Amino acid sequence: MKKALVFITAAALLFSACVSTKTESQNDAKSVSLANPFQSFKNLSDAEKSAGFNFYLLDVFENCAIQVYRAIPKQMLEAIYDSDSGDEIRIRKAPGKNDPSGDFNIYTEMSSQKVGGVEIVFYANGNKCGKVVWRADGYTCSITSRDRMSLDKAYKTAAKIIEMNRS
Repeated sequence: MKKALVFITAAALLFSACVSTKTESQNDAKSVSLANPFQSFKNLSDAEKSAGFNFYLLDVFENCAIQVYRAIPKQMLEAIYDSDSGDEIRIRKAPGKNDPSGDFNIYTEMSSQKVGGVEIVFYANGNKCGKVVWRADGYTCSITSRDRMSLDKAYKTAAKIIEMNRS
């Protein structure tokens, strides 16, 4: 009887140690998060060096000023604009053909227009545009607006940036 009691106690201790270790490992896994790949810069030149390419941008438009430049080294460059009204506009450029916007919202309307041979695609709900995407010279660029902008403003902004970045 003593041997059985010792065996049961040992088994219970071993089992609880295994469960405890497994729970600690699970908690450690839950606390792990993805690292932010972006690096922030105070000026465009430093962000361009990190990204590995140039991107000519508007300093200010429609009461929005650049708050920060960010880059994912050798992959993407981004400028974040904030307006007095609280809108946040992000303009991104990345090599290749994939949409760099990070905007996965569903839009009810999609339209396009060409500017100097570059097709600009607008994603909107009614007259409010949330995302603009275009490809030129081996790069894909995007503009996103949290509060949505008019299609006219989206077109003029994209056209101006395309013009500024002609190779």
